[in-house]
Amino acid sequence: MTIGVVLILDSPLTADKKQPKRNVIKTKVESIGYVSVADGFQEPTDIQFFPGDPKRMIVLEKRGKLIEVDLTTKVKTLRADFTGQIETRSEEGLLGLAFSPDFQTDSKFFVNVIVKEGGKDYSKILEFEWKGHLVQKIEHSKRIILKLEQPYSNHNGGQLAFGPDRKLYIGFGDGGGANDPYKNGQNPGTFLGKLLRILPNFHAAGAAYKVPEDNPFVHRPGFLPEIWSYGFRNPWRFSFDKLTGELYVADVGQNEFEEIDLIQKGGNYGWNIREGFHCFKNNPGCVENFLIDPIHEYSREEGQSITGGYVYRGREIPKLVGFYLYGDFVTGKIWALKQKNGKKISNELVIQVPFQISTFGQDISGEVYFADFGTGNIFRIAKKN
Repeated sequence: MTIGVVLILDSPLTADKKQPKRNVIKTKVESIGYVSVADGFQEPTDIQFFPGDPKRMIVLEKRGKLIEVDLTTKVKTLRADFTGQIETRSEEGLLGLAFSPDFQTDSKFFVNVIVKEGGKDYSKILEFEWKGHLVQKIEHSKRIILKLEQPYSNHNGGQLAFGPDRKLYIGFGDGGGANDPYKNGQNPGTFLGKLLRILPNFHAAGAAYKVPEDNPFVHRPGFLPEIWSYGFRNPWRFSFDKLTGELYVADVGQNEFEEIDLIQKGGNYGWNIREGFHCFKNNPGCVENFLIDPIHEYSREEGQSITGGYVYRGREIPKLVGFYLYGDFVTGKIWALKQKNGKKISNELVIQVPFQISTFGQDISGEVYFADFGTGNIFRIAKKN
């Protein structure tokens, strides 16, 4: 059985509708809790913040709505609505959002959606301009930055993020189906199973994007030059450490192991040669010397669908600073991982919540948030009273 972050979303586990506003669990790290900051969303898939304003949270809903919520007044404003214009089967939908690093001057933002054209499903990275007076539709897109055919309705990836280098990073899964049937994770001629790095064209004319000259495979025969790293099954969520710029990818496993990768330029992270640290069942006795190890894995005894988070850089919980917070969609567990120079120092369960953790978010001050897919509520990780 293939369990992906949003594959389960089409038939969610029963969620407890009577949840407390705050909960606490004792750990070695510190007593960690969570506090509700917004509610009433439907199947949230991404949490972002309006550039420069920690009180303007942006929440994406799987079925196509982009909603702004004022965390002070709790007032919601619908900013885009692609309902009925995108595919939402299985793991498909409105999956990712990134604001331009020059948003204050160019007002541009980018979304990752799945659409159907000619009977086939495609991932599209679309460019929009923020218009406060308009509820935007697909047709208001200024440009298609990138388009990729998806052979199945799962393992689409979804995350978009501008790195500290001002380049746009895009995560795509292996195209779906069990066990990577087309071997896309190791195929350098497809975007499937890859992390891409491009520079969108912020001008009106010309190509939609440029390939940075320092991408690792620009001059490598057989490799698409947009590829930054490869060998992923479904890198549903990834993030940059605000302080160090390190890039963490949480890759959803097949049947046995979930993993966290610390990304190196040009790195091969193994799928489907292996899953986590282990030779994949379809490749017994695999040769692994050219693969990069994850910094952490966990088995299906601990959880079943990893949801990548963020390195905590907030002020409310000093002892969490520098820890990578991530969770599991099925079990509601949230862990704190510490690493140095790509080697794990510690990994500790800090809280378990009665929710389906579909995504995390981080505000400008470094505080970390998470969404419950089942109830549609958004929470901030907090110190106990």
